[in-house]
Amino acid sequence: MKNFKYLLLILSTIFIFEMFNSNKAEACTISSGVYSESDIDNGCDTAPAEYEIVIYKLYLCTSAPTEATTSSKVVLTPCTQIFNNASGATAAVTQGAEIVLDGTYTRPPNGTYTHGYAYMDNTFGITWAGELSGAKTGTSSGTGVFCGTKAGSGTHAKGSTHTGNSVCGSSAITPGKFVETLAQFGAHDDTFSSRAHVPSINSTSATITGFLVDSNEHRAANTGEVVKLEGLVKFADSITVTGATSSLSMTFNVGEGMHLVEEGSDELWIGSGPFQAIMSAN
Repeated sequence: MKNFKYLLLILSTIFIFEMFNSNKAEACTISSGVYSESDIDNGCDTAPAEYEIVIYKLYLCTSAPTEATTSSKVVLTPCTQIFNNASGATAAVTQGAEIVLDGTYTRPPNGTYTHGYAYMDNTFGITWAGELSGAKTGTSSGTGVFCGTKAGSGTHAKGSTHTGNSVCGSSAITPGKFVETLAQFGAHDDTFSSRAHVPSINSTSATITGFLVDSNEHRAANTGEVVKLEGLVKFADSITVTGATSSLSMTFNVGEGMHLVEEGSDELWIGSGPFQAIMSAN
């Protein structure tokens, strides 16, 4: 049972849709530890020092679940639940790190699993600091080439987004954790969207679809209904569990887990970006 605690990491591939474009942003260019200002001006994704997520339920599926609608829940008939924590288990994700969530684990039956499902909180903690090739102004305070996340919280929703997420200055910044609540996929002035889909993750056949859901676990009809996030994942390579399976190997990719963008008046806006875990059975 202990080894299968790592199985849940397969499903920690939930994609947090990039906030200001309809497509995933390019990775930020970093040269000798310095982030490209021009990339940030156009919007780019990079690795945070730490990315905090909260997970309630995880499933492995032998085929694709039926997506939730505004009047129905996701249909998980082809799926087996492998993790549960009704209060939510918090994990601080860092590049290349293993995590084990507190909760109840269930070994999946032997079989071949092609998809995964996760039920998560729609809040994400981001911690980061870095040096830029040109000066920016923090949405909280300060101006300079050194910037980082400001301790605090805010909501990205239809009609409004958070401020006060960054601080900048003339010397290295000690970052705080900024907690973002996601209640809209896309820009805050876009039409409300509760569904985001990204194909060809890391140039593979993997796909990730995110859903913002209401208290009934139906797709939210408006930003005010959003209370949680669901993720449906199609794996690039299926996971086969047999009687001989004793452990699983894992690599974490949070290399684009944070979004940086210039947000008017040369201000630096910081929000969530995509992250991925890749696993295989041994």
